[in-house]
Amino acid sequence: MLRKMLILTLSLLTCCIVAASAQALTLTDGEAVKDRFAANPRPIKDIGDPYVLKAGDEYFTFATGGSIGFNVWRSADLSTFSKEKAVKKIDWVSDSYWAPEVFEVGGRYYMFFTGRWKENGSLRIGVAIADQPQGPYEDAIGGPLFDFGHAVIDGTLVYDDAGVPYMIYSRDCSENVVGSYHESHLYGVQLADDLLSTVGEAVLLTRPDAEWELKSGDYRWNEGPAVLKHDGKYYLFYSANYYGGKEYTLGVAVADHPLGPYTKQANNPVLNYIETPEKVIVSGPGHNSFFTVGDEIFTSYHTHTYPDVPSGNRQVHIDRVGFHADGTAYINGPTVHKQLRPLDDAGLLNFISIAITDDQHALLADGDTCQAASSAAYVYTAKEAAFTWPKPVTADMLLIYPALDQPISGTVTINGSLTAEFSYEPFYRRPGGYALLTFEPTEITSLELTFDCESGVGEVMLIGEAK
Repeated sequence: MLRKMLILTLSLLTCCIVAASAQALTLTDGEAVKDRFAANPRPIKDIGDPYVLKAGDEYFTFATGGSIGFNVWRSADLSTFSKEKAVKKIDWVSDSYWAPEVFEVGGRYYMFFTGRWKENGSLRIGVAIADQPQGPYEDAIGGPLFDFGHAVIDGTLVYDDAGVPYMIYSRDCSENVVGSYHESHLYGVQLADDLLSTVGEAVLLTRPDAEWELKSGDYRWNEGPAVLKHDGKYYLFYSANYYGGKEYTLGVAVADHPLGPYTKQANNPVLNYIETPEKVIVSGPGHNSFFTVGDEIFTSYHTHTYPDVPSGNRQVHIDRVGFHADGTAYINGPTVHKQLRPLDDAGLLNFISIAITDDQHALLADGDTCQAASSAAYVYTAKEAAFTWPKPVTADMLLIYPALDQPISGTVTINGSLTAEFSYEPFYRRPGGYALLTFEPTEITSLELTFDCESGVGEVMLIGEAK
């Protein structure tokens, strides 16, 4: 009995010593890290169909220009932009300068774009070439890239494993009637190596046939294709529904080859509008494109500048993209909270990605940064999470992203002794919200999170400067 009492007394003494050694983590006001963040929408408005090209240390944003050719917006940080003229009027085009996409090939820049052909008033895809990303771009062939006898729009370029180029585009609903419906369908066709002509026949890839794609009455759309390749598969992102309505949203179809066959993901749409009972917050998120910065993938897309009265006046959004372990693609968006700029640009690292975890906590350190997962398979749900590092990492910022933007609160403990409380209370459901703690640069070997209740967490990021 005496031995048991002695053990109990020593245990209580140890607890008291640990409790006494705990101290508050000194938090900062965040002013020192504000330049690490950028917010949607970006200050480019009255456009559509944005495409971002990263070239060197700059970003070049191209977008639908109506009847004026194409402008380009240059930026070093994706927050501030300067505008220049990239394409003046092209001889064979009367108007409808839409959906420019620019690809660097062999040291030159190829812009694929949509224009209305003067010859017959029908929409076609053209190509213009420049020696530098900002242009000026000059028409390459004096007419459409191809003419299959009907209107086509929204061409994008993709290469297969053998380096063979393909164009994926939309057969436009203006000249494609199926039964009683006008429908836009996605097609693919091989291009010649010089990208200035086609090879063989075009192949039908997708058509609007899912329930979420049929919100616009007698007109139906699959348009605005953009392709990512991941683990040997081709992910074809596309927009559906009327571009001037809030339901203009993004879906994904997956194939083993650029020409399919494609299977649409079960979790479509992967980018959707946001509304409350009182108002629409984000309307018409669609027509996206992709760019990479370091190991991160980003997408640019447009939303309606005035969500309560959607129209052709649209603005640029940029958000992160990723893939779950099962291959399902996702987009962290639409976000309206400030988000971290590309980590590589800001000279930052997310140290959670190199943390040691057990199987229970691995979901938060597996590289899956989905911040708005709706499936329990992609959400970490528990009252605690713990991370350790074999060598100290120096960090000064912690972001905790609740899944589905639900309320979250709790305590963080660093190195077993430094503690701070965190909380986040959304005022309406939207992805991308987070609890944020900023502190002086601190060498960290362990980090523990204790949640006040069992919470669904989409991601945790411990951020510090790259050395």
